[in-house]
Amino acid sequence: MALPSSGQISISQLRTTFGGSAPDGLAEYYRGGSNVSNNAINTSVPQSGAVSLSDFYSSAGTTSRDIRVWMSYLFNENGFGVTSQSSTASPSSISAVQNAVAWQPVFHAGTGFITSASITISQNEDTSAYNNNVILYGGTSSSAVNNVVAAWNAGSSGSTGGARGYSISWNADGTINSITNTSNTYNYGIIVWATNNVSAANSAGYKWFGFKVTNPPSYGKGSRVLGGTFYSSSSITQPS
Repeated sequence: MALPSSGQISISQLRTTFGGSAPDGLAEYYRGGSNVSNNAINTSVPQSGAVSLSDFYSSAGTTSRDIRVWMSYLFNENGFGVTSQSSTASPSSISAVQNAVAWQPVFHAGTGFITSASITISQNEDTSAYNNNVILYGGTSSSAVNNVVAAWNAGSSGSTGGARGYSISWNADGTINSITNTSNTYNYGIIVWATNNVSAANSAGYKWFGFKVTNPPSYGKGSRVLGGTFYSSSSITQPS
């Protein structure tokens, strides 16, 4: 749990958050030392020299979390994720029925956490068109990741499905840097990047992110709606 963003902080709170041992000294808690990780959430903590308790506002220890998410239809697998937005809960299986929704457990980006990812968005033939099949949300805290950073729509084709691949990068401080189309497969025009708020998200300082993935309302042939990095990221370092 992150330390308070204002008010009093005690040295015993530092010990609880970062480790260390009594009797404590603030020099035990330099960023990049044995207790405080040098990452995107602890940037206000000095690495040397004078240090005060107020330098630790909003800083946090670290833990490993499962941030996997996916949804599929007729693909011999259930979906996977959490059932509510802005959640850091552990993901689990979600029945991959029509209109099923999987939310990703939200994650903090930046140095020490995650700075790059790849995604593949797919839509098969004989599948209904629908909007916002994949949405990336962002926010300034783990409890409010509800602003659309990017959203995709899926079209309909009776002949050939297709997919687009994208690379996502984040800046050292955790703000988003770019989303780039890196690959196109078969009838890739069936996937449309409909909303691009990347620049606005960067300006707003969003450092927490999470995907929402939705199954189509009807389908005749199967596919995985979202694949890539977040299909396999079962354990990544995150603020505790």
